[in-house]
Amino acid sequence: MNRKIRRSGRTAFLIFPIFLFSLAGCERGCAKGWFEKHGVGEQGFAPRGAAPMNALDCPDGLARCTGGVVEGSRLATIPQPCKGSPESCICPWERLGSCEGGCVADGLEMVVDRARALPQLCAPGPDSGQLARIATTPQPADCDDDVAYRCSGGAVIACEDHRVAGVCERGCFAEGAEVGSDFPLRREAAFAILCSR
Repeated sequence: MNRKIRRSGRTAFLIFPIFLFSLAGCERGCAKGWFEKHGVGEQGFAPRGAAPMNALDCPDGLARCTGGVVEGSRLATIPQPCKGSPESCICPWERLGSCEGGCVADGLEMVVDRARALPQLCAPGPDSGQLARIATTPQPADCDDDVAYRCSGGAVIACEDHRVAGVCERGCFAEGAEVGSDFPLRREAAFAILCSR
């Protein structure tokens, strides 16, 4: 039995220095470099064809009107930290067209189909006619807390007041379309944006 203990002690005595020498062979930071190369770490570098771990995801399907110009968002992924020009480090927007009479609400971003963005976000012209009837007997209605106005079943709901503000003459441009509560908007502007034109 003593021989077995001596042999296992000798084996451990030989294995331990080999283990230490193998660790010494790795220069300082080599493990960090290996992890970064495989998509983990501060650099966010990943092998070709793989998505970066640290990235800004830019959504598709948003539209905005600023200074009379309507733009649509484009789907993109921007690695972080971004090392390009300032323009290449922000989410891309594509120009969709210009408004003759300016924007309904300058700077408003919302979910709008590209084909509908221009007519819905540009201020209505004089020939647009009446877009909505103001509700004479407001009916109670509810929305999520972060929504200012919502269009449902042809009715524009003023979420803060928890009631129907008006009824669209031609229905909602999209069922369930919403304007967030972070953007102050008059009732008539909400009708222009949410009612179909």
